[in-house]
This record gives sequence, structure tokens and C-alpha cells, in this order.
Amino acid sequence: MKKDIADLIDELSITNQKVFALVDKIRKNEHTKEDAKKCEELNIYRSQLKNAIREYYNERQEIKV
Repeated sequence: MKKDIADLIDELSITNQKVFALVDKIRKNEHTKEDAKKCEELNIYRSQLKNAIREYYNERQEIKV
């Protein structure tokens, strides 16, 4: 992922908010199958963003995808 560090952090913040909103919905059992799928996709994207930030700082990558 070749983006500016500020853009990566911004996208990670937004993605975290979306994940947490979906997790709340799932915990209350008010979710659809699409919500669960979207949550899974966002978690994968979140791991990619975190890895891109770690790469920027030359840190060890997280293997979750």
C-alpha cells in the first residue's frame, strides 16, 4: 500500500469506527449476513492498513489477513 502516513492513519481510524459499529450490531444480534461479511472484510482491510503503517516505520508485519 503506497499512501502517505497521514492517509493511512486516517483510513485506519475510519475503518476502526466502522468495525466497532458492526461489532456492536452483531453483539446485539441485530445484524444481517451482509453486516457480518462487511465486518470480516473491514477486519482484513484494517490488518492491511496496520501492516502498511508498520512497513512505513520498518517494523515487523502482522500476519493476519
